Amino acid sequence: MKKILFLLAGGLLTAQQTSELISNNWYISKMVTSSGQTTNTPLIDNGVPATTFNSAGGTSYVINSRYYNTSMMGFGIMPGSNNLIKTSSACTLLFYNGGNAAPVRAYDQKNCDIYGLGAYASIYSYQITTNGIVKTLVITDPSGNKIYYNNTDQLSTKETAAVTKMFKAYPNPAKEVLHLENIEKNLPLKIYDLSGKLVFETTTNSNKTSVDTSNLQKGQYIVTIENYKSYPFVKE
Repeated sequence: MKKILFLLAGGLLTAQQTSELISNNWYISKMVTSSGQTTNTPLIDNGVPATTFNSAGGTSYVINSRYYNTSMMGFGIMPGSNNLIKTSSACTLLFYNGGNAAPVRAYDQKNCDIYGLGAYASIYSYQITTNGIVKTLVITDPSGNKIYYNNTDQLSTKETAAVTKMFKAYPNPAKEVLHLENIEKNLPLKIYDLSGKLVFETTTNSNKTSVDTSNLQKGQYIVTIENYKSYPFVKE
């Protein structure tokens, strides 16, 4: 009888723990590495989709952490704790080629890595805090990296609004030099080819910067500057 009561109590406690996870739509808002480096969710075409938790039967559940791709992790919950025991993982492999492509791809990969790199039976933890009507979910992986979600996509939109700023670039197509104007100083500037390979990087040194493109192969590229909308150009 005691064993039955214990199992019933454990099942009820697990149900109470998961109800808040399952009953909300969650929107990924930022990631914080174990060393404290924060990356806010980059602006993505069509907005950030909802992350959901679903029952997989019994005490098994699945998180579908959605950005452009979907990172999925099966888990069980340790009764009486905020620990998630990993049982499986997978990630879709779609290739994003929309606006702000380079930061979106990098962030997308991090979303896959957080749930995919942990070993079978490794321990993740979660915490939910409430501020008025806004709930924040934080999931911590076995290495101490954290991924944040809100139960509203409005916060994600505010955090990523800065990347709607635009800079001027010319000529396009470019041969020897690409000139960039209307930018801030001391920001990372990177150029990627369409495969996502980084082919050039520097730091902006004034509100006008010129990039030597003479060594680039002919083709299409994307310029990214932190907090600005990415810019596609052609090298002739």
